[in-house]
Amino acid sequence: MLQSPAPSTSSTAVALVLVLLLIHNCCVLGDPFSVEAAPWQRVTRTENFGPEQASEQASHSRQLLQNADQPALTPYGGILMEDMVPEGYPIEKHRVNTEDGWVLNMYRIPHGKYRNNKPGPRPVVLLHHGITLSSACWTLLNANESTAYILADAGFDVWMANTRGNTFSRGNYNYSYRDQEYWYQSIDEYALVDLPAQVNTALAKTGAPKLAIVGHSQGCTLVYAMLAALPEMNAKVSVAVHLGPVVFLEFMRAPLLRAYALVRNDMFFYNSWIGEFLWYRFVAPYVSQCRDYIWSQLCMSTLNLMFYGPSTFISPDDNPIIFQTWPASVAGRNMAHWAQMLTDGRQRLQRFDHGTNCSRRTRPYGETCNQWRYGSMQPPEYNLNLITAPQYVFAGELDIMATPEDVMEQTRRLSPAAFAGQTLFPKYAHMDFVWDRNARHAADLVDVMFRFAPE
Repeated sequence: MLQSPAPSTSSTAVALVLVLLLIHNCCVLGDPFSVEAAPWQRVTRTENFGPEQASEQASHSRQLLQNADQPALTPYGGILMEDMVPEGYPIEKHRVNTEDGWVLNMYRIPHGKYRNNKPGPRPVVLLHHGITLSSACWTLLNANESTAYILADAGFDVWMANTRGNTFSRGNYNYSYRDQEYWYQSIDEYALVDLPAQVNTALAKTGAPKLAIVGHSQGCTLVYAMLAALPEMNAKVSVAVHLGPVVFLEFMRAPLLRAYALVRNDMFFYNSWIGEFLWYRFVAPYVSQCRDYIWSQLCMSTLNLMFYGPSTFISPDDNPIIFQTWPASVAGRNMAHWAQMLTDGRQRLQRFDHGTNCSRRTRPYGETCNQWRYGSMQPPEYNLNLITAPQYVFAGELDIMATPEDVMEQTRRLSPAAFAGQTLFPKYAHMDFVWDRNARHAADLVDVMFRFAPE
């Protein structure tokens, strides 16, 4: 594990909160370039492309990818997945190439350590993290405490996904993380490009006919979106288990996130050239203060108050290791996408809204409008009623992000054939599903997954 330097006496955990609020300072800024687009037409760059240019482009791509497998760690914090997993659990890294040039790293624990510890075919499960998190959230704690180890010992072949641009999936054939285009990503890219590629990779490597998916927070949103928009993916999913699923933000009670959306920060991100939100390399020195025991409980209490809900199960003793991996980087457009869905007043899960102004003007990333992108004035909805794979929901009573009202609306919109059940956990808050050492939901999770496991 990387060691952080001694905390400055002038820094406190309260500084962390202030830093997270300063979006301007947490993002990648670049020099805007001017392009002009005809109405409803995407801008493309043209140049004389010959053997010399092809060689230069290939060299550039190799240079971009030379650090593709290097996580975004800093001297202030971070830990490799390989170093995090306890000895005795096999850990594998698998690279996934997407159709639009990204290199995503998935991690796999093919069998358990204490039980079911022999190689061989077994039910496959894909774990997908929430926003500002990474695959580390499933392996952060000890054996019998973190979800990945619990499922491996229970007899599952465990795969863990990472969204593009986060701590463990930094590779891109076309752009560096310093480029604005690198951060052209939101729920649509995660759900319609990344997640299907990761599902297909896990099935191809294992030879399994289907797999289960366990999502947390935005990880659940991506599963809903993929299954609603891509009907063929339903046949590849035995069951999707949603831990604290967030979909309809009208019901969200997290004060900072509601304020962020209501002041229309989606327009700020969309009309600016800002790419990365919660720039880990920038906030890590401040987050490192929270690993000091004096400030750790204050940091966690503040985050729970603003984002997650009052947790009574996450121990302050675990805060130093939690803040070793949080936050993972996230795209500003990802945050803007959520803000759009809260402020548009239509209470629906929908594609990214590019607006309806198709006039000739300079816009980030050479975009035009909804008419060009979708063929309609409004972005299409991800219709949950179209999902056919079984969906099981775990909700927390004290969750202020995925509130019980939000969960009720999700289950109402699912078709009766797809809705497989729901369990409400008393006194559970949003992050208890991944950071609670006692994992009170684990037995129910294993039971549901075996119930729907392919024969």
